[in-house]
Order: sequence, then structure tokens, then C-alpha cells
Amino acid sequence: MLLNSQTVRFNQTWSVGLVCVLALFCIISVAQMGKATDYLFEVGKGTLFIEDKNDDLTIENMRALPDLEWEKESNELLSYGMNPNPYWFKFIIPPPINPEPRLLEVDYAVLDVVEIWYFQNGELVAEYHGGDKKPFEERAIKSEKLLFPVPQSLTQLDVIVKIQTAGTVKLPIRIWHESDYLIYNGEHNLVLGLFFGFMAAMTLSNLFFYVTTGSNTFLTYSIYVVSMTLTLLTMHGLGFKYLWPDWIWLQSRSIGIFATCTILFVMIFSQQLLNVKAHSRIMERLLNISKVVLSIALVASFIVPYHYYIMLYLVLLCLSVTLVFATGALLWIKGVKLARFYLLAWSALLVSGFLSSIESADILKVELPAHYLLMFGAAIETFMLAFALAIAYGQQRDEQFKVQELALLEERMARESQEKTLRLQEEAQEDLEYKVQERTLELEIALRELSDTNNELEQQTLTDSLTGIRNRKHFDKKYQAEVRRCRREQTELSVVMLDIDNFKQINDTHGHVVGDEVIINVAKTLKENLKRTTDDACRYGGEEFALILPNTDLPGATLVAETVRKQIEDKPIQVDDIVMNITISAGVATTVVTSAEDEKNLLETADKFLYEAKRGGRNKVVADHVHARDSV
Repeated sequence: MLLNSQTVRFNQTWSVGLVCVLALFCIISVAQMGKATDYLFEVGKGTLFIEDKNDDLTIENMRALPDLEWEKESNELLSYGMNPNPYWFKFIIPPPINPEPRLLEVDYAVLDVVEIWYFQNGELVAEYHGGDKKPFEERAIKSEKLLFPVPQSLTQLDVIVKIQTAGTVKLPIRIWHESDYLIYNGEHNLVLGLFFGFMAAMTLSNLFFYVTTGSNTFLTYSIYVVSMTLTLLTMHGLGFKYLWPDWIWLQSRSIGIFATCTILFVMIFSQQLLNVKAHSRIMERLLNISKVVLSIALVASFIVPYHYYIMLYLVLLCLSVTLVFATGALLWIKGVKLARFYLLAWSALLVSGFLSSIESADILKVELPAHYLLMFGAAIETFMLAFALAIAYGQQRDEQFKVQELALLEERMARESQEKTLRLQEEAQEDLEYKVQERTLELEIALRELSDTNNELEQQTLTDSLTGIRNRKHFDKKYQAEVRRCRREQTELSVVMLDIDNFKQINDTHGHVVGDEVIINVAKTLKENLKRTTDDACRYGGEEFALILPNTDLPGATLVAETVRKQIEDKPIQVDDIVMNITISAGVATTVVTSAEDEKNLLETADKFLYEAKRGGRNKVVADHVHARDSV
């Protein structure tokens, strides 16, 4: 079984390795597409441009504006950071070398407004309007990229372009021969098809794993891959072309929505894959906070203007990258082996995403376009995570095999032990049955004698030897039983604590023999005044007695205590030639027990009321509910 597990892991490793080789081939192809040199020329350095700061310029204004009032671009890339103002560009397309049709490509699919005017000898020969603010069907050429035909002309064409977008302002323009572009676009779409096909396959395979295993990690990973795929589809213009061609609102916000979903599910997946809670509560808490913040940001992506939200997203992305890497590094240090593959898997995507973001914001110039960077990182990350999941699955299988083997071994040992035990039992059975029969009669006799003795001893241990009433041990058991019944039935329970007044003086004056007679007389009076079988009088200790009165309210318990006090006061005690009058003090407490605290408070309150009666002059009864303080 262990050999089979190793074979499965070996096959999985080679399978993932083979896929990684194919993926790297696709990545290299994508990178080469970003460096394509088959176009006629690229519009860049030397292009005239103007920022329309008041958003009030028209094509007529721009045609009449002399070249000296335009600014000249000194960089190769027409990129101006995040700026919501319109930009106007002016450049020349030279006369064609051959009559083959030409195309103007804007290799940035997420511009909101793109307007192009072609002029020949000062006359307008064609104009086109495109961008994400218009439905896809209104495009001049139904391409995911912003693609416009170049009018046929034997002379040069003057071109004016206006762009405006809520995101990054950049204008990568290339002029192509139509035949060359078709070849380039076919190769480009082939690579994109392979990439997005693989992403779809990864999503479906992990969904199947989720259905068969029930592990939420596979579901989270699938949602993450879908979110990342939708982000890249949007950046390449494929989402607008195939998924929501008439939904302009979604196209204008799709990058913010899907990119936020991506990093949100990165956090969730990180927690699940690495079991962060079991290794670091601080990181678990930080990841939980990040999930809340990103959930709020996801809602904000539907509401906040895109220009402001994308800047907020860049901040959240930087913080998320830091947190994800810190989590992986910490768990790696703590010896979590899977954290190494986790860091390798995320490094490519997070670094490429970071570079893509700062490239889009024009903070840093990167040779490859932003969407190619993300594809490169996403491909590596997806393959590495597949490898990490394969390792985790292999480890889980190994553990299951080991557990099964151990369980089978334990079951076999238990069965052998059981068989041995059965044999010993059979051998001993006959001898045991004979001995049991022989001893049964003796045991029955002994049990009867023991039962009688136990009953006698129990009565002795629960009875006070001096007074003949119950003792403190019996009181404790009785009190526990009545408290539970009171709590169960929600009936009132009363406790009376009594003490003989000035008993020490009686002992000191007349001796302990007289003192014992006093205690006996008080006990007898208590016993005579309890009419119900459920009531109990106990000698609590020394000259102190206690009454347990179940299902008795405060007036009833107070009446019993007053009756006892009155009888003892009115009945002198005679011992030989000594006649004396004695008195008692009593504390009465009543409650309905609802908690363990009430059980403790009931005794403490009765005892407290007893001492209040003594401090109040003795020969008194103080009674109240547990939470009250009224004296009687």
C-alpha cells in the first residue's frame, strides 16, 4: 500500500513537471508576442500631444492649433499615469509602400474613449469612435483590441487621436499591414487560447476535487482561478467581446471588481491551504482582518469612481502582498514544508502583479505590457499551486494509508487477543460455574447479614449520639438532595439555623452534664414541632441546630422557628435540683434555587440572620428571603 502511494506521488510529480514545461513554452510565446516587430512602425517618441485640462477642446480646435502649441513626447512610450483628463495626440502616417490595406492598433483594450480622425491634404477622410464607453457592436472592427482601419491614400495621412479613461492614460499605437496583423493576431490568439483553456481546465478539475472530497480548499482555489481569469480576460478585451459586450457599466468596473475578488480569495486560500490557525494566531487574526477589509473594498468597487478606487486597490494590493509573503515565510520558519511551495507559487504572480500595477500607474517602465506580465505570473503560479496541491494530496493519502494499516494491525491484534481470551474463558467457565454455585448460598447469607449491618451503621453514622436526632453528615446529604429538587421543581426551600443563647455560661456554671441535658431538651422540642416527614431537624454542631424545610415559604418557616423559640422560652429545664430558663436565637432564609450560587447563599444567609438575632439581644428570630434584610 505504501508502494502504491509512492507511485501515485511519483506520477503526479512527473505529470505536473510535464505540464510546467508546456506552460513555460506558452509563456515564452506570450513574451515574444509582446516584443512583436512585424508591424510597420510604432507611434512614440516625437508624437505631439496636449492634455485637455478643462475638457472643452474639440476636433476643430485641435485642427486649427499650430504645431508649436503642442507638446512633443520625448519618451518612447505614450504613458501619462492615472489622469481622468482627455489627451489629444497628433502624428503622421507616411505614404504606403504598397497598396495593401493597413490597420491602426491601440494595444490597450481598457481605454474608455478612443476617437480617431484621418486627414489628407487638410481634408477629413475618415473618423472612428471606440472604447469601453460604447457597446462592442459599434466598433469599426469587431476585435477585442481597439483596432481601426487606415484609409487608402497615396500621400501621408495626418492623424489626430483623442483618448480619455478613468484608469491609466497610455496609448501604445502600432501601424500594421493587414496580412501581417492577421498572422500576428492568429498566433497571439492561439497562445491566449492555450492559456485560458488551461485556466478553465484547472478550475473544472479543482471543482471536481471539491465535489469528490468535500474540501473547501479546492472550491476556494477554483473561485480564485476564475477571478484571476476574468481579470485577465478584461485586460485583453476578451470579456467585453464574448461575455458582456453590451454591459458598459460592468466593463468600466470589471478590473476593480475581479482583481479585488482575486486577492480576497488569495487570503482565504492561504488560510485553508497552510492551516494558519494551527501555527500562528497573530497571522490568522491579520488574515481575518484583511478579509474584512477586502470584502468592504469589493463592495466599494461597485460604487466608488474607478479613478479613485484603482488607487485604493493598489494600496490594498501592496499590503496583501506583504501579508501573504510574511505568512508564508513565518510558517516556513516554523517548519511547515508546504509553505516553501506556497511561497514559490505566489512569488511569480504577486511580483508580476505588483510590477503590472506600478507599470500601469506609470511609476516604473517595464519592457513587457502589464497584461503579459500578469499572464506570465499567473501561469507560473497556477502550475506551482497545482504542484503544491498534489503534494498536499499525496501527504494526505500517505497519512490515510498509514492510519488504515495501523487500524488493520490493531484490529488483527485485538481479534487474536479476543480469541485467546475466549479460550481462557471457556476453560475457566466450568470451574467458575461450580465455584459460583458453591459460593452463592454463602454469599446470599453474607449479603443479608452485611445489609443489616450496613443499615445499622448508616443509621449510627447519620444520628447524633447525644440527642438522637440527625447529625451534621445527614444534614449535608439532605441539604444537597433538597437543593436539587428545589432547583428542578422550582419550589421554595427554607433553612433555619438555631443556637442556644449563653450556652458557654451554662457549661461554665453548671458543668457539661447539665449542658448536655439542655442540648437534649432543645433537640426534643425541635423534633416534636416538625410534623411533616420531609422536614428534618439536625444537630449542626455543639449548641447549634439546623432545620431543613422543603416546599416551605418564608412565613411558614418563620412560624416554625417562632413556635420552637416560644416553647423553649416558656418551659424551664430541671436537672436534679437545678432549674433554669433557656432561650434560643434563630435565623431563617428562604429562596428558590436557580444556580449553584443560590445553594451557597441560602446557608450563608440563614447563618448571617442567626448572628443578627444574637447581636440584636438574643431570644429572637430573624427571617427573610435570601436577597432581603427584614427582621422579625
